[in-house]
Amino acid sequence: MSLMKGLQRRRWMAVTLAVAFVVVGGVALWHASRLPAEASAKDKQHLQERLRKGVGSEVRLASAGAKSEQISESVESAAEFIYWRSGLKMSDETKRQLVDAESGALRGKGKRMTLDQLTDNLTTAVEDRLATLTDDEIELAANASADEQGEIRPRADGRWGILSKQLLMRQGKSGREWSQRGDAGLTVALRPMIEEEVHDRAAALGAALPEQFGEISARGVTPTQALLIAYSVAADDPLTDSRSDIEQQLVQQRMESRQTREQKQAQKHVSGRPYGARGLIHPSAAHTFFKSGVEKLLKSSSSKGGKK
Repeated sequence: MSLMKGLQRRRWMAVTLAVAFVVVGGVALWHASRLPAEASAKDKQHLQERLRKGVGSEVRLASAGAKSEQISESVESAAEFIYWRSGLKMSDETKRQLVDAESGALRGKGKRMTLDQLTDNLTTAVEDRLATLTDDEIELAANASADEQGEIRPRADGRWGILSKQLLMRQGKSGREWSQRGDAGLTVALRPMIEEEVHDRAAALGAALPEQFGEISARGVTPTQALLIAYSVAADDPLTDSRSDIEQQLVQQRMESRQTREQKQAQKHVSGRPYGARGLIHPSAAHTFFKSGVEKLLKSSSSKGGKK
């Protein structure tokens, strides 16, 4: 009997965590572009090429010794990259704070964040946001995360199955109560999952873009690098492919569904963007988490505990 209860609790936790991931930003595995351990060298090379065409070519990360205007341009390119792909928009004040934090990290006056610290910050941000969600926000998140059939995939590869809006909203409210109680079981279950997400992305980015991301495992991430990884986790965006590649993919997707341009324009449940709320490639409620997550990262970048 105790074993059955244990299994039932484990399943309940898995569904609740799936809800938390969808509701506070779709902390989903990178299986849209993530390769299995036995993937061929050709497949790995293809992923690296897609990363170079995506974040590698469209985000211009500043290097040590960069001038102030170069750092500003770097932050602006990251903000524009995220906005085009998901509709998530940073305020001018947030960008200014990010420029200041990035300048300090690059010039050795500020702090870099270890991958473990980034994991801790994202875990705390998810738990804190889950605890404060209103019923209306949970419903909006469910709608934003649903596909054309009204189905929700907490994982891009479907490994946790499909949720209905009703189940997500019901379990979302249960998960909120769990978080409000400060149940340690939430952290114990959530942190290893987020840790895997962060380290997987760091490894893939480091292999594909060694000039920009090659030292993050050893030296930690700058605030802008942390932002890109956190966004990738939140929106389940693998950061691959150029704008033209994605646009072509969306055209091909529409053709395969035999959807006319007029029908596409008449749709109200899609955003026209590949990721984020009602995204065409992978819809998620990343906006629910993004603002508080960025604020958490910026606060951590300016406080003690970072990596020099």
